[in-house]
Amino acid sequence: MIYREYGKTGVKLSVIGFGGMRFENSEDIETNASLVQSAYKAGINYFDTAPLYGNSEDIFGAAFKEMKKHRAEKPFYVSTKTNRENPSEARADLETSLQRMDLDYIDFYHVWCILRPDIYQRRKQNGILTALEKFQQEGLIKHICVSTHMTGADIENMLQDYPFDGILLGYSVMNFAYRELGIEAAHRLKRGVVVMNPLGGGIIPQHAERFDFARTQQAESVVEAALRFLINDERMTVALVGMGNQDHLKEAVRAADGFHPIPSGKIFRIRNRLKDGFNELCTGCRYCDDCPQGIPIPQLMDVYNHLLLNPDSFAIRLSLHWGLSLEEDYAARCTECGQCEENCTQQLPICDRLKKIREQVEHHLASQQK
Repeated sequence: MIYREYGKTGVKLSVIGFGGMRFENSEDIETNASLVQSAYKAGINYFDTAPLYGNSEDIFGAAFKEMKKHRAEKPFYVSTKTNRENPSEARADLETSLQRMDLDYIDFYHVWCILRPDIYQRRKQNGILTALEKFQQEGLIKHICVSTHMTGADIENMLQDYPFDGILLGYSVMNFAYRELGIEAAHRLKRGVVVMNPLGGGIIPQHAERFDFARTQQAESVVEAALRFLINDERMTVALVGMGNQDHLKEAVRAADGFHPIPSGKIFRIRNRLKDGFNELCTGCRYCDDCPQGIPIPQLMDVYNHLLLNPDSFAIRLSLHWGLSLEEDYAARCTECGQCEENCTQQLPICDRLKKIREQVEHHLASQQK
């Protein structure tokens, strides 16, 4: 395993982190706790969760009971979050997290879901940062961090406004161009950088053949290639991989253990290929999932990904995978209020994409009637 220092904290973290959002069966506490412990034994020392990740904090708590016996000689670090705008509610979140995981403190505590500058300013004005400083003084948290989906310039302004120890942001071989400025700003300001969705929310392994160009070693999988692309970027501290089972864990660990520096020429080739056509894919963050007209936007944006990646599969994806009606005209229901596009972490033209999906559905239905 490779370890890197997190910003200016002096803490060294594994370049592969355990993301606690994608357990295959979150009801199986014992099996999942065993998976977390296996990651710890394999050298992973960064474990990320959140209060809204189902049973994730309970799973971590079960795993930590055994891991804490070895923590003095083999440290591990815990990350969780709060999206509250009220300090008392943030304290309640923190206390719940501590109780669930049976911890005395949280190593990396994040101001969560900063989608736009106004959200950051509102949290700040409401006293959330002051509250986290108080939690830190009480010894309940070690480091104050932030989780964001803003663009690079807004990220830099936020990091210059407040001395967060580190940042959690989306970054992958699929959409690196969108987050590049944010990564650079954090590195320049000497903040720790943890990358979420390093596999594009599952899109990369699901469409391995389309991302085969990212491979730089003959025997590596596309997942390993995608993770090594990130590991090669020394500005990044941790790539946070959602672990669902032991196979996911083994593949992620192989990516680190089998890493070799990638020549600059190969990185240049990969970056140029990505810039040409892969930054337009939706990464499935689901922040658009609150349409006033009840349109299932995250599912439809996933369908649009399939329309881009494999046009022949989109109708099956829409009807069989998501159970949506091919006859439903979602574009007609759209009032173009702009809420989904305002919340979109990638600033995608969602309203236009709904219309394009409708056009393709109409074409598909017409061809079926012939």
